Parts: sequence; structure tokens; C-alpha cells
Amino acid sequence: MVVYLGRNSHSGPSPNEVNRTVVNITCHPGFNSSTRENDICLLKLSAPVNFTDYIQPICLASQNSTFNNESSSWTIGFNFIVISNNLQEAKVPIVGNSECKARYPGITDSIICTGETASCLLSLGAPLMTQSGSVWLQSGLLIVVGCSARPSTSESPSVYTAVSQYQKWISDTVTFPSPHSSLQTTAPPTAPTTSPTCVGVYCSGENLIHFTHFTSLCVLIVLLHVFAATVGN
Repeated sequence: MVVYLGRNSHSGPSPNEVNRTVVNITCHPGFNSSTRENDICLLKLSAPVNFTDYIQPICLASQNSTFNNESSSWTIGFNFIVISNNLQEAKVPIVGNSECKARYPGITDSIICTGETASCLLSLGAPLMTQSGSVWLQSGLLIVVGCSARPSTSESPSVYTAVSQYQKWISDTVTFPSPHSSLQTTAPPTAPTTSPTCVGVYCSGENLIHFTHFTSLCVLIVLLHVFAATVGN
């Protein structure tokens, strides 16, 4: 498996991209394939990646972070119904767990749900990103796509693994050197501005990024993102 960083199009390589081979995949030991709970993995890359104007990390929300109902977040991906060459983004509202449970019984606090998007710009593994003040946080990883292929059909909430619930597991896995602090937040409804500098982030240590069990899109990059593909394809 190869991870591409700094590429935002399916049409071909970007002059600003780099790639790394994945040398190890560590998945959460509590992953449940039936409920999709604990659907998160870490990929270890073959070598460190230098940050540039086109490749930047994103902060990770800490364990005590909360994301209020209807607070605005953003997701990125390729169109789910009609494959698009270029990476796209969509603004999505947070949906409370009580509302989400009406559609998905049995969900736990380890997930975050979002409402409808303008179009199906969702790929499994896509990031859910929330802005808190001047800082962008990665709050989730997409595990259930809620959009419908039929315009007349109501969309169900999309479901994300809540990154904030896995701070300890990530910290225990990334053991040398220890990562910098994560950021705790209570995110209000906000509008996107510019991409800020992230100060409390896993910016060093082993070469690890997030992954979900059922995805070809890996994420730990904000605005210019990470792609994974099988070697030889």
C-alpha cells in the first residue's frame, strides 16, 4: 500500500505531492465489524514527511471535546455517486446522538453523526473537520455514508468514528517520541476562514496517520489530503 500526500486530483500526479509506502497497519483491538465500533487504524509510513505549503497536519480533538448539535463542520472527498477527478468539500451540521440513534440503534459515544450534505461528497475514511477559533480539529473519520443515490429519498445521517474517543489509544500506540498535546474544545457553530497554524498536534514521532478498516482514503492532512492505493494498481 502507498500513501500519497499533497494530491487533490484523480487525474494524475501533482508537482507538490509526495508518497510513502505503508510498512505497518495497527487497528484498534476492539473493532466490531457488525456495529463498526472502534473502526480506526494507524498507518506507519516508511519515512517521515516534511510539511510544506501543500502538506500540513491537522490537530486532533482531545478526549473531553464536545461538538454541539447543529455546529458546523466540513468534510472532503470525491462525489459518491458520480466520481469526480478533483477533491471537493462540503459543510455538514452535527446531529445529536439521540437523533442519530433513531436511525442507527445501538450507536455509542464513540461516533459522531452529521446531517445532509449538498451532494454525495463522501468517501469512506473521509475526515470530519471542525473549526474551533483559529484552529482546525479532526473530529471524525467517515464509516457510514448517509447520502442517497435517489434525489427523492431522504438522507440518513452519516456516521464518523469520533477521533476524540481514541486519544489514549493513539498516544499509547505512538510511543516514541511522545506526541504533542491534543486540543480540547467545545465547538460552537462557526464559519470557515483561513487555515491556521496548528500548535497542539501529533507533528512528530513515528510516521503514523489515521485509517479506517473499509477505506481507500486516509486522512491526517487538512485542506490538502492523503490518498492510499494498493501498490501496482
